[in-house]
Amino acid sequence: MPAPKRNHRWRAVRVAAAVVVVALVPVGCSQDERPGPRVGAGTSAASETTQGPVASEDYDQVAAEGFVWGLPLVITRRTMARFGALIGVNQLFGGANLQGPDSRLVVAPNRDTLYSIAVIDLSNGPLRLTLPDFEDRYFTYQFMDAYTESFHYVGTRTGDSAGGTWLIAPEGYDGPAPSGSAIVEVPTTQMFLLGRILVDDEADVANVVKLADGSGLEPYEPGRTAATKLSPGEAPGPPQGAGSEPMEFWDEVAAALERNPPVSERGRAVVARLAQLGVTPGSVPSRDISDPAVRAALEAAPDAGRAQYADEAASAPVTNGWTVRSDVGTYGDNLELRAGVATVGWGANVPEEAMYPVTRVDGVGEPLSGANRYVIHFEADELPDVEAFWSLSVYGSDMFFVQHPSGRYTIGDRTTGLEYGDDGSLDLYLQHNEPVAGAANWLPTPADGFTLMLRLYLPTGEWGEVPLPLPAVQRLGG
Repeated sequence: MPAPKRNHRWRAVRVAAAVVVVALVPVGCSQDERPGPRVGAGTSAASETTQGPVASEDYDQVAAEGFVWGLPLVITRRTMARFGALIGVNQLFGGANLQGPDSRLVVAPNRDTLYSIAVIDLSNGPLRLTLPDFEDRYFTYQFMDAYTESFHYVGTRTGDSAGGTWLIAPEGYDGPAPSGSAIVEVPTTQMFLLGRILVDDEADVANVVKLADGSGLEPYEPGRTAATKLSPGEAPGPPQGAGSEPMEFWDEVAAALERNPPVSERGRAVVARLAQLGVTPGSVPSRDISDPAVRAALEAAPDAGRAQYADEAASAPVTNGWTVRSDVGTYGDNLELRAGVATVGWGANVPEEAMYPVTRVDGVGEPLSGANRYVIHFEADELPDVEAFWSLSVYGSDMFFVQHPSGRYTIGDRTTGLEYGDDGSLDLYLQHNEPVAGAANWLPTPADGFTLMLRLYLPTGEWGEVPLPLPAVQRLGG
């Protein structure tokens, strides 16, 4: 078997907007190799879902449910098209810079890790993923299907620090595999591979880049060619804008269904009902559907659907103004939760890997504003308990970083010079302008409203279970 390919083009193409454009060259392996354990999706195609006729009085309900079901798929499709047009398909891209205000492809980016990303299309067969020995540095590779289900992980938590080889294959694959490798079965034709490798600070970036250069992704079967690039035309707008044009949204759903049929019972039932309204794989509903009652229902669906997943979001546990869920990353048939998370935190990890408490209000429920000064106080015995890292990030209302002269957008356990009290407690100061005292513990805020997200990677103890021991954001004054 030939040695795994490395990303020799990686550095040369990083410069242009922190993404790459590369092509894959197929390679072959001997046909007598035997795989290791089969892991991953663990799902299988179910029997056809039968549906009775949809009555006209049910059009609105069917369309609204269809919107909630389809929104994560369309957001993923737009995200894949944007990345795929820049870095190609089935090519592992490694970032060389920490995320900042110019990073606007995926909501709520972090500044704690370098991302390693691949848009994967298994239409032309399985791929071989090769990772180096990460030793004691935290890393994780999240396998996420087209519906945002995180169905498999490779990384520190799963005992993969020594690296190795994995075969990423369509569900039910029974062909050859590298000797000793695990087969990761993917429930959808397309998926997203999202790696995160911990960085201590800016000076540590080069070390992580060098380490990640030992990773590789390539077609496995002889004679196979890489899937074609996704076109920007497949993403008529940014992922966060999905559904802003109702009939265009249904065109996108129909196109996405061609590549990625539903994988759950409820999803198949939803698609069967949508088909009765004229939304079918490969159709163009904006052109083909003429029934005024059906068009009215499809056009009203985004507003009705958003109201449904907003209700689900409102059910999340709240502690001292912080909202946190322990049921994200895998969603099953909870369409409302899946849709809500996709709009504000696409790519969210499972809680065993990371938890993401979020707040937009202070301890008395008032909206956070850069016009005010705040402090978050952690007692010594109430500091975040994690095996990997914790950090606090500040975002604008759109969940992206907001430009600030300080260049600081995150503070956490690896922040240089962080000052603790004599008793081991920690105060974090949040305000727009640099404080007279406590600058080392300062997290700059936008001038207007903002959102805080606390990241807890590999949370343990009380910090791994809801409710978390979260301190309130205390207002100090204007």
